[in-house]
This record gives sequence, C-alpha cells and structure tokens, in this order.
Amino acid sequence: MDRPVPFILLGLGPVGRTLVRQILDTHKAVAQRTGFQFVLVGIADSSGLMLEREGIPEEMLLKILQDTDERRKLNGVIDLHPHTKLNEVYRPGMIVIDATHSTDAVPRLKDAVEAGCGIVMANKVPLAGEWAKAKWFYDHPLIRYEATVGAGLPIISTLRYLLDTGDEITSIEASVSGTLGFLCTALELGLPYSVAVANARNLGYTELDPRDDLSGYDIVRKALILARTAGWPLEMNSLSSEPMYPPTWISQTVEDFMKALPSLDEIYAAQVRLAQNEGKSLRYVAHLTSKGGRVGLTPVARDGYIGSKSGPVNSVAIYTHRYRELPLVISGPGAGPEIKAAGVMEDMLQLANVLQNKLQTMNE
Repeated sequence: MDRPVPFILLGLGPVGRTLVRQILDTHKAVAQRTGFQFVLVGIADSSGLMLEREGIPEEMLLKILQDTDERRKLNGVIDLHPHTKLNEVYRPGMIVIDATHSTDAVPRLKDAVEAGCGIVMANKVPLAGEWAKAKWFYDHPLIRYEATVGAGLPIISTLRYLLDTGDEITSIEASVSGTLGFLCTALELGLPYSVAVANARNLGYTELDPRDDLSGYDIVRKALILARTAGWPLEMNSLSSEPMYPPTWISQTVEDFMKALPSLDEIYAAQVRLAQNEGKSLRYVAHLTSKGGRVGLTPVARDGYIGSKSGPVNSVAIYTHRYRELPLVISGPGAGPEIKAAGVMEDMLQLANVLQNKLQTMNE
C-alpha cells in the first residue's frame, strides 16, 4: 500500500515549478518503487498561500503551472491564505520545501521542524548566511540540502558519509557553476569574452543580468556550503573571490554593461593563452581548506579532475586522510531546474523514510 507523504512547497520559481511537474509525471513510478506517494497540500509564493489538506487536485496544479510565472502570482489564480496559516497545517511526517531565494521563510521553517516536519532546502541563501544563524541547518537531522550544490549530484551526502565513517576532509577543489563552465569552454574555443557572455545569456544559462553569475557570488555561497558541510564553520569573509568584471560596473544598466564587455575581450583572451601555453585549462574554481579559501579563475591541469571537463559540467575533488593522494571525485551535469528538482525529490525520499520511522516509533 502506498504511504502518503504530505508536503508544502514554498516558492514557484523554475525549481519549484519543475518539481511539481516531475511529481505529477512520475508519482506512479515513484510510488511503485518506493511505496511513497507525495501529496502536495500547500503552495506559497510572495502573494500568499494555497492550502488543500487532502491534496491539491492535479487539474488545479496544472492550472497553476499554466497561469503563473515570475510576474503572474498565485493570487491571480485563486483566493489565498496569509503565510501565517502555515503554522495551523504543520504536522509530524510532513515535508516543507524551501525553493525561494531569500531568508524570509526561515521562521516558517523553524516552526515546521518544531512541529515534527522535515525540511528540504533548494535555497542556498540561509545556508550561506552568518554561521551563528546558519548552523541550525547543518546540525538538524530533519534537514536536507543536497540540491544547493551541484544540483542533483551526490556531493553533500558524500561529504557527510566521509565524516560519518570517521574520515577527515583536508581540502576541496570545486567547479560548481554550469554557467561559468560553459563560459570558460567558450573562451577556450576562441570566442571573445563579450560574445561568450552574450551567447550564454541568449541560451538562458545566465540570469537576465549576467552580473549575477559573473560576480562569482553564487559560487562563494556554494563554496561556503561545501566548507560548512565538511566541518569548517567559515564565514563569507573567509573566502576571497574574483568577479569577471570591474567592480565599478555594478551600477551600470544591463544594456550598458553588455555594451562595455568588448573592452574585456583581450584581457580574458590573454588569460586563456597563458593557461594554454602552460598546458593548462582555465576554470572558475573554489579552493577550500579549514582555514578559508579562494574562488576565481584558475589555470588547472588540462587532463585533471576539473580541467578535463567542459561545458556546464560540475566537478568536485575531495581530499581526505583516506583519499590522500588521489581525491574522491564527483562529476556530472550540475545545472538546470530538471536536475535540481530531481535532487530535491531525492532528499524528499530520504526524509520520507526517516519521518515514517519516527511516526511508527511514536505510535508504538
């Protein structure tokens, strides 16, 4: 018999929307294989909260996906409850998914855990905040966040497995931006920097404002999450970072920024030539130890764990006492809402097992 697992989705961006579609498309196969039937009982965006305690009907979910986007919110589809209503529906065994892009949902998440719910994070922002506030996410046994780094790749779970089995992580090298991986490959193929950025933007690899990706700030967040999972409670100022544009350009309009990019073409072409003359590849890499780290463009061995990968491929090399000379390497596609949503679903399945066991113990 299928075991229903109620869940609430906070955030209807690309990952949240893709997750809903994946669950609609795969619920029979997932139930047959795992015995769990995920039941979406609540969806929230910035306009409010939709609740259906027995599960939102498939027809309504399809309508929501059709009639909402970044500009059209839930309140244009149906009458909504205030977000405070969430506290009335939390119950043991429920899963709450944070697919937002801020810390606004953190108080709701803490209320959910106190009520016996599990949490799945697709949102990096709270995990990369001040350690005193973020520590809770890393310590609590009912919180999962695999999809925050490398989308669906088993990076976080591998770091935890190493620590759980008594190993000690000594350093991490990570290329965890599909966007900047695509950009570095384009530069190596001889495209001017300005053209490579424009192509990435046109293909949807960057945000509408490419500076969101080119700043490297998103990679710094991911690097912090990796470091903290490895047992190193680093802060943002523990990591130095190198944006791929002059800091003074931050105040420009997007249009002016794009027009100014050709002035950087020769700078990045020279960096690529220098790396190639040394037999290396240029990649945007995070280097991490317990003391801190650096995030930025780095010449790496062309046939190495990171340099041999091209395009939007993520690669993480983990050095430990056991993996002293040859690191444990995890590599694969690490970008796109489909892969990230699948990573969220895997966390949901793991939590479902834990929560069902807790419920069974409570009822005995």
